[in-house]
Amino acid sequence: MKKITIHAIILLACLYISTAIASAQTNTDTHKLTSNYNKKEYQLKVLLPAGYSTSDTLRYPVLYVLDGDYATTMFQSTLHLFSLAPELEDIIIITIDGVNTSHEQWLANRYYDYTPSSDPHADSGIAKFMKTPVVPSGGAFTFLQTLEHQIMPWVEQQYKTNADKGLYGHSLGGLFAAYCLLQKPTLFRRYSINSPSLWWRQGEMAKQFVSTSTPNAAIDNRVFLSAGKAEGDFMIKPIDAFEKVIMTNFPGIKMSYKIFEDETHVSVVPVTCTRTLKTFYPRTVSR
Repeated sequence: MKKITIHAIILLACLYISTAIASAQTNTDTHKLTSNYNKKEYQLKVLLPAGYSTSDTLRYPVLYVLDGDYATTMFQSTLHLFSLAPELEDIIIITIDGVNTSHEQWLANRYYDYTPSSDPHADSGIAKFMKTPVVPSGGAFTFLQTLEHQIMPWVEQQYKTNADKGLYGHSLGGLFAAYCLLQKPTLFRRYSINSPSLWWRQGEMAKQFVSTSTPNAAIDNRVFLSAGKAEGDFMIKPIDAFEKVIMTNFPGIKMSYKIFEDETHVSVVPVTCTRTLKTFYPRTVSR
């Protein structure tokens, strides 16, 4: 028998990796819809498992991801990488964003949709910082209506989803995910809330929830809550307070709370993508 050289081993490994990645390419559908609630247009990108077929009876968990402008490519690439080993179960990912023609429009769309209350002072300050026109805040209620009553029913009608629904958000998207958890805790079974901007109006959202709600042990969702340590106390202290609010008012929730060492508000994003998938959708080994 001929000896296999190190070069042949490397070549075979490369062929295996490229074949595995190619075979795991997700199918991607793109759709646009106009909200009946805020009259805004949204773009949905649907990442389907490689083996997705309309001819079988399989149904899949679905993860709704905010800020699809950058998140679509990030999640798609991460899923391709994970295909090298059987670590994750197959899921459908729906990324959501406004129909943006510029970076400034993307900032404006997400700022309105993801903020739970109006704050004109913050509007002008953030516009000055971002060097963009002033955009009004406080559109989270109508965006939540759009998500619950329009986007999600459409997805469930068009694709083979099951009852296991999740929501992922970062920064202002994390603020909206936290808002959704407090307002509609049973809308999703899994909430990934990352670097949430809970400093919004001096942490008013969690404070208002505490003052108007009673503990509910029947809520037993999974929550992944995270931030980067380098984001500093301005970000992390309100997140710490929010974690205590959740565990006090929803004692049945299974909470994973992680502060990532050395990560900033930006560098933590791909880490939260990977950790969300690993926390919520690990592949179980059947015996």
